[in-house]
Amino acid sequence: MAFWTLYKREINSYFQSAIGYVVLFGSALIQSAFFVLLLSVALNSNEKEASVMQMFFSGILFWIFLLGQVPLITMRLFSEEFKLGTIEMLLTAPVREWDVVLAKFFGALSFFLILWIPTALDLTALQIFSNPEPPIYWSQLGLTLLTLTLAGGFYVALGLFSSVLTKNQIISAVLCFAFLLVIFFVSLCRYLPHTDSTTLEIISYVSGIEHMQNATLGIFDSRPVVFYLSVTAFMLLVTKSILEGRRLRG
Repeated sequence: MAFWTLYKREINSYFQSAIGYVVLFGSALIQSAFFVLLLSVALNSNEKEASVMQMFFSGILFWIFLLGQVPLITMRLFSEEFKLGTIEMLLTAPVREWDVVLAKFFGALSFFLILWIPTALDLTALQIFSNPEPPIYWSQLGLTLLTLTLAGGFYVALGLFSSVLTKNQIISAVLCFAFLLVIFFVSLCRYLPHTDSTTLEIISYVSGIEHMQNATLGIFDSRPVVFYLSVTAFMLLVTKSILEGRRLRG
C-alpha cells in the first residue's frame, strides 16, 4: 500500500513541475526532428539495408539524447527531498526504505518510457501513411522495447544512486551523466584496433550499443537481460543501503 501511494506521488510530481513538461516537450521535439531527418536521409539515399527504426535506435544521436535525458529526470529524486527537508518526514513515516527506493525508481522509469511515446507515434504514422505499407516485424519491435526498458531501468537506477549521494540537483545530474558517459565509452572500446577476443567478449556483454543493435535486428540474447536485471538490482540495493544509513544517523 505504501509503495503505490509513493509511486503515484512520484508520477504526479513530474506533471506538477515545469521541468517535467520541459523534458517531455523537449524530448518529443528532438525525437520527431531526429526521426524526420533519418527518414529524409533514407529516402534520398534509397537506403535498403536498414529500416528507419534500426537507424533511429542504432544511431549516435540516439545515445547522445539518452545520455542527456536520464540525468534530467533523475536528478531531483532524492536531492530535492534532501534540499527541502522532506526526506526526514518521509523516513520517519511508517514506510520501509525499499518502498521509497522502488517507488522513486519505478516512477522515474515510467516517466522515462512516457518520453518515448512520440517515437512510437512517429513509427505508427510512418506505417499508416507509407505506400506501399512496410512490413511489421513484431520480434524487432518487441525486442527493441524490451531492451530500451531494461537499459532505461539500469540508467535510471544509476541516476537514483547519484541523487541519493548529494543535496544538489546539478551535482546529481553531473554525476549521473559521468557514470553514463563511462559506460558509453566502454561500449565504444570494441571499435579500438588490436583488441583481444576476451576483452571484446566482456565489452560485448556490457555494451548498450551492441544490445540495441541486436534488438533492432530481431536477435534475442539472454545475456543482456541477465546483465541489466543484475546491475539494476545491485544499484537499487546500494541506494537502499545509503538511504538506510541516513535514517540511522538521523
